[in-house]
Amino acid sequence: MPRVALITGANGFVGRILAKYLRDREWQVREAVLPGQPEGPNKFACDITDISQVRKLVSRTDALSHVFHLAAITFVPSSSADPANTFDVNVQGTINLLECTRVIHPRARFLFVGSAAVYGHPQSIPVTEDHPLAPREPYAISKAAADQYCEYIFRANKTNVVRMRPFNHSGAGQSDQFVLSNFARQIARIERGELPPTLKVGNIDAARDFLHVDDVVRAYELAALKGKTGEAYNVSCGEGRSIRDALNTLLSRSKIRIEVVQDPERMRPVDIQEISGSYAKLQAHTGWKPEINFARILDDLLEYWRALP
Repeated sequence: MPRVALITGANGFVGRILAKYLRDREWQVREAVLPGQPEGPNKFACDITDISQVRKLVSRTDALSHVFHLAAITFVPSSSADPANTFDVNVQGTINLLECTRVIHPRARFLFVGSAAVYGHPQSIPVTEDHPLAPREPYAISKAAADQYCEYIFRANKTNVVRMRPFNHSGAGQSDQFVLSNFARQIARIERGELPPTLKVGNIDAARDFLHVDDVVRAYELAALKGKTGEAYNVSCGEGRSIRDALNTLLSRSKIRIEVVQDPERMRPVDIQEISGSYAKLQAHTGWKPEINFARILDDLLEYWRALP
């Protein structure tokens, strides 16, 4: 049978890469984008908070086999500034899409893309999927709520849903709202003389589990095809890397000497000092493991921002 995928958030950083990856692997791909963004033969605008628009979106695709639900408010400061909108998009939007999918295409697999932020401060490292959910800010709380709704709908109706909990991921094309991409863009702009040789940072002593976005989209496809219904899966590299080390590596690749200055406005009121995740369950069920090393993430980011005018 043909593999027919609907991707929400298809114009986002990961959505664009996932759409191309699936097409290259002979999937038929339908894309959902925000109202006002360009549409096309297989690209449809949809406000996922509007149930009537979601119902129309899901009804437009015959023989839908998979839904990859990526659409979300993902930038933590934005979610904290407007928690009501964050919950509307991340929770109600997920409910709308999941309910329409299970009614209109009851055999389709629904892959929910959540976040490792749902774990909060880890009780032990690396974090496994059995770790209690303890979100600490609006973005993480909204993702935990949507994750739990997906788990409920599996228990209540045996809906074909799989939950993904990706850790930090980056690569060429990521917004400079996110830490590694922000550092790389500042360096590129400094090298072009657009900024003074001073790089502004927040908390660089925190440690995160970083993946290349190409590894992440590969994990999503494998989980969609081989993951077990109702399960949650970490997508991680299994190793925490300090942001300071990442910054030093980027600075070592700079063409000029740059001073680092801490910017109080970049400090988050609620921050987790260290987290990394275990991908053992995903590997056991699908065969996935990370393949792209950390240096490649940084090199791809620098190359991307240096190439922009």
